Amino acid sequence: MRVLLDTDVLLRTLAGDPAVENIRDILLADETEIFISAVSWWDIAARVESGNLKADLQELREAAAQSGFVELPLRGEHVGALPMLSGSGLKASSFDLMIAAQAEVEPLRLICSGTQLAGRTALLLRV
Repeated sequence: MRVLLDTDVLLRTLAGDPAVENIRDILLADETEIFISAVSWWDIAARVESGNLKADLQELREAAAQSGFVELPLRGEHVGALPMLSGSGLKASSFDLMIAAQAEVEPLRLICSGTQLAGRTALLLRV
């Protein structure tokens, strides 16, 4: 299985948070490829800059790489998928929508922790 972690699931996974225990089997399966969006790094940098998160971005990127996570760059075709996800009138952050668009285009199963993306993609798995 190919999965894409949203920013919150990425942070929880790297921190060993028990809240991600219900996806542990998916994450540890030999056939699972885990992708991290470049958008998540942007999201984390914005949270650190605003004071909403205390973290070292470089250390997080290194931990993700050591865990075998694959970085997914942001491409124009991902941006092109945004209109089909954002037209519902539901509230979701730009970061969440961009990550969901990447999951749709690739396609990857999106693992997220919130409800803001519910109903926007059939590829969604919630923690």
